[in-house]
Amino acid sequence: MNRIKFNKRNFKIALSALFVMVLFNISIASNDLNYIIVSGQVTNIDCGNTVEGHTIYIKSDTAYNGLNNYSNSVTTNDEGYYFDTISTSKKKGSLIIYTYDRFGKSIDTTVHFRFLDRGNNVIIANFAVNLHNQSWKLQARFNYIQEIGDDRNKFSFYDQTKNDNILSWHWDFGDGNTSTLQNPTHEYQLFGLFKVTFTVTAIINNIAQTSVITKQLYISDKEYFHLGGHAFSEYFPIDVGYAYLYMIDSSDRYFAIDTIAFDTLGYYYFYQVPRGNYLIKVEPMLESEYYGVLLPTYYGDKLMWDEAQTIHLNNTCWEYNINLANANGMLTGEGTISGNIEYAEQPRTPLVSAEGIHVYLYDDYNNLLTCHYSNEEGGFIFDLVEINSYWLYPEITGIHADKIKVELTPETPNVDNIEISIHANNISYIIPNDEDYIAEEVGVLYPNPAIEILNAPLKITQDKQVSYEIYDMYGHKILSGYVNTMASSSSYQISTASIKNGTYVLRTLVDKNTYDRVFIVAK
Repeated sequence: MNRIKFNKRNFKIALSALFVMVLFNISIASNDLNYIIVSGQVTNIDCGNTVEGHTIYIKSDTAYNGLNNYSNSVTTNDEGYYFDTISTSKKKGSLIIYTYDRFGKSIDTTVHFRFLDRGNNVIIANFAVNLHNQSWKLQARFNYIQEIGDDRNKFSFYDQTKNDNILSWHWDFGDGNTSTLQNPTHEYQLFGLFKVTFTVTAIINNIAQTSVITKQLYISDKEYFHLGGHAFSEYFPIDVGYAYLYMIDSSDRYFAIDTIAFDTLGYYYFYQVPRGNYLIKVEPMLESEYYGVLLPTYYGDKLMWDEAQTIHLNNTCWEYNINLANANGMLTGEGTISGNIEYAEQPRTPLVSAEGIHVYLYDDYNNLLTCHYSNEEGGFIFDLVEINSYWLYPEITGIHADKIKVELTPETPNVDNIEISIHANNISYIIPNDEDYIAEEVGVLYPNPAIEILNAPLKITQDKQVSYEIYDMYGHKILSGYVNTMASSSSYQISTASIKNGTYVLRTLVDKNTYDRVFIVAK
């Protein structure tokens, strides 16, 4: 590979020739792709000299959003630098970069990338490797430390040359500025990739000799950090769940920028997140034993987004723990509340989806009973609900909503087809009118819980023979029979004297229609 020549005077571009070369080779037709620019330098850990012709391996990290099994090997040039450019449509991911020392031992590092907008992500990964010693009389060596926060354009440089007879030091910071101090500080005025050249002059065998080494440093236009934490049920991590990361912009708008699944350790993490303000929300998966029992909860242990604690991200932190709130639970009945959630505007934003919307169910006393998630079609359902008054609340981060009142009565135990529309700043809904409700032939069972007798109301217009079956919660049939009914009758009765305490399903067959009703026996 040819040596890269950096133009130190052209610092208006704010990028090195490496970056310019890569951008030049990016096709204009590939506007839908992002580019990961990987570079670094290999030096000898003992002598500090750069290593030419050393192989570096780059592959996708399949454990964390891999790049479709990407794999490549590159070789260092005469200054010890290696380069690779990866095009991807992925918005986030990670790479494993590794090499081998003279003993065949692997030395690796994992790097992460994230794209909030289309662009380029520069990754610098250097290696100091144990290789065959070279007996250099004089070898320039240095290290640098970047400040953080508002001073992150400021760097401190430290001479690490091993020689007691040094006459002079000369630093070229790659932006047109220089210094002759041994350990200078320098503040860059622009973002970009810079090549720092360090020259040392020393007396070797009574002769003035010089040694030169270069290193590259990158200053991005954003600061990036990692964050994570545990999702707890009281003192123990929950089994499986999802964590959502929302970014808050300068106009207090909320954007979902990442979702990650976490496993039995209850630990979630987000890599390479720009400095800024964020909310984090965690929820049990549908497969979790805590689904419907523990509620989706924001950082700060709050249920609602406008009460959640904002994370002002300005450093890496792994202690954003969340204790999921408990649902109050509800009594079992035969009522049903269901509906569908959809977007009002077109085209639909890619940041949120009708799938996975959290729908809370409250009672008349403002007790939060449970939470269900909408499915891939935006549908949701609360079944086996006690006949009563309820309130629905669709909780969507960044959007205000009102609670939706739903009345379940013995005459209308099922309220179906509730339509919830998501707008940019609010949520609207439609509940079908009473006249749209089609009465079923079997009404609400009473008394429920039953002791000795269970009544099943009928709404039929002619004499019929009705068959029924009773099943326990394991699906075992425990009772069956026939009833001859007349149009004038309003119900039929079943003796529950021989049925043990528990929850059961009464299945009634009227003509070819089947009606299932849940009841409880409590003596």
